[in-house]
Amino acid sequence: MKGEYKSTLDAKGRMNIPVKLREEIGDSFVISKTIGNGCIKVYSLDEWQKLVEKIRSLPSVQTQGIQRFLFGSAYDVTADKQGRISVPAALREYAKLGSDVVVVGLEGGAEIWDKSEWAKFNEITNTDELLKQALELGI
Repeated sequence: MKGEYKSTLDAKGRMNIPVKLREEIGDSFVISKTIGNGCIKVYSLDEWQKLVEKIRSLPSVQTQGIQRFLFGSAYDVTADKQGRISVPAALREYAKLGSDVVVVGLEGGAEIWDKSEWAKFNEITNTDELLKQALELGI
């Protein structure tokens, strides 16, 4: 899934997940905090399992904090017949989600942002620096 999709979060913490994302990763997936950004990361079950295996393969003394942060905030969710999921209060608070949210497509997953936080992120993102990084990586 690529692109940005607007959605709303209702008073019960439910939101619609874009059809394109559900077609790509399925109706069941994992949502968790994101390191470095105040948003929620959406993982396909396969991508989540790969991440878990990678973290478990590393020395636990080095990954304990990461495990607590990611695994302690991870929730298995399944979209209902209307394509809605319920976002747990702890994740809504972490990502400062209001009623207007943006689902940002990533390769194999997505991020869920509060609309105003997404706008702020885009305002402070240095596109020249990103372009430089992309060129250095040969992208």
